[in-house]
Amino acid sequence: MKPQDTAGTTAGDGPFDSLDAELLDQIRQEYAAADPIPPDLPERIKFSLQLRDLEAEVARLAAREFQPLASRGEEQSRTITFDSDSLTIMIRIDSNGDETVRVDGWLAPPQRREIEMRTATSPLTALTDEQGRFAFASVPCGKAQLIVRPAKDGPSGSSRSVVTPALVL
Repeated sequence: MKPQDTAGTTAGDGPFDSLDAELLDQIRQEYAAADPIPPDLPERIKFSLQLRDLEAEVARLAAREFQPLASRGEEQSRTITFDSDSLTIMIRIDSNGDETVRVDGWLAPPQRREIEMRTATSPLTALTDEQGRFAFASVPCGKAQLIVRPAKDGPSGSSRSVVTPALVL
């Protein structure tokens, strides 16, 4: 036997109506209040989708707190380290004072690699030297992401690409 509503008709047999929509809206509001969507979820989803077709190691942020490395007046530097199974990437970020930053980086173990800095405006590229050093003289402030690829002139298949999480410059 099926449950009946107050009018005596069988519940659940009718088409979707405004009462159904109202009930679903109330349920949505309860879930939103009890378990809200994290504010950074859309950004994390976009990052995951970008990696979906990319065979790469994902580097982990080694330190969560960013302490200024040096500070004189308005000048500030900070150092960030990313670790993956095969590579450590350390970058130092210095303000240029014109809405851009200089990014100097080092790879450990040292090796020749191609570096791509993805920014909101356009990607920038650089090559490391034999000691694993690289630099971007003028990177626009905002979100950025590093992709470290094997160098084209290096041994083929010697290593995989390494991608860092997005960071704010």
